[in-house]
Amino acid sequence: MNKLLKKYHNFLSYTLYGTLASLINLLVFHILTENLNMFYLVSNVIAYVIAMIFTFITNKKYVFHSQFRSWSDTWQEFLSFVNIRLFSFILDTVIMFVGVHFIVDYPNLIKVIDLILVGILNYYFSKWFIFHTTEKISWRELKQKTLKKQQ
Repeated sequence: MNKLLKKYHNFLSYTLYGTLASLINLLVFHILTENLNMFYLVSNVIAYVIAMIFTFITNKKYVFHSQFRSWSDTWQEFLSFVNIRLFSFILDTVIMFVGVHFIVDYPNLIKVIDLILVGILNYYFSKWFIFHTTEKISWRELKQKTLKKQQ
């Protein structure tokens, strides 16, 4: 049992914090569309950004355990995260638009389906492209290592 928990720790942590982010996303979306009568695509953007910030913080700290080395490195991780999530955001928006306009007029139901599909993709994007390489080497360090080998 412990082997399984260790093996799937990242995925289980990601699922927990991803579920919390999805609940934040859904709650903000619901409040903005249902209580404040905001257009669903605008609500979707706001909910997505809030959930994305929460997700970055929890993924960095609790899921992938990416250590804080400097504000510059953290900013670089955040920009990578946002760049990858830009694709997810476009997919999220397309699913919402198609789902609400062409399939069913229940934006909250479409949002739940959307969160599940995009959440699965985001796990793999985060693991492969953002936090997986916690031992990142800067170009300067790589150049210095290359020069040392040449000497």
